Amino acid sequence: MRAGKKTDDADLLARIARAARGSQSGPQAELAERFARLYYGGADPQELAARDLNDLAGAAAAHLEFGRRHAGGASRVQVFNPKLEEQGWQSTHTVVQIVGDDMPFLVDSATMEINRQGLTLHLVIHPVLRVQRDARGILQDLAPPAGAGEGTHESFIYLEVDRQTDAARLKEIGAGLQRVLADVAAAVADWKPMQQRLRELVGEVGATRSPRDTEEAREAQDFLAWLLDNHMTLLGYRDYELVT
Repeated sequence: MRAGKKTDDADLLARIARAARGSQSGPQAELAERFARLYYGGADPQELAARDLNDLAGAAAAHLEFGRRHAGGASRVQVFNPKLEEQGWQSTHTVVQIVGDDMPFLVDSATMEINRQGLTLHLVIHPVLRVQRDARGILQDLAPPAGAGEGTHESFIYLEVDRQTDAARLKEIGAGLQRVLADVAAAVADWKPMQQRLRELVGEVGATRSPRDTEEAREAQDFLAWLLDNHMTLLGYRDYELVT
């Protein structure tokens, strides 16, 4: 990237961040500006440059406000059509904002749910932030995910999809995403216990009695070890009792 291009991109990010401050002052203004920088820090600069500065700043400010409370557990989802006269910013698309504990598969799963509902995805913004909250889940501070410091990693996911105006349809989109994200959380929570069970099975398969069984067991062990080597996403398992 040319030095001039880097300067232009940094300047755009700075202007968005300043706009996100709005009329706030003091710590809240500083927090809003820092959030906007982190929010769009990984976004495509060309995509940002093609959009209205106030709309970008408004989207970041709205997501920060939505994420001020999160007590952990289930992800929070809101689906709406921002209006200039109400929110102070607008979009030609329906907006989805998600706040939740960071974990694998979130964006892919949300994208698949959007596709399942027959919608086209027009924009994805997905910063992962290190967030500090008080005992009530109220946001106190935030920082980039890398580096030492207090806080938990949280995902702030912003999606734009085909514009929907029916209130029931907006509710349906949100409910579908909430369901999928709950499935992701369940799968991620069970992932390591399932991996441990698979390791145990590798040893159990090796307890054979005949040379032929030993050969077959070794092949089965190799296959299970291959699965463990990040070749399979474990979503669940089932036990069968061999009766006859």
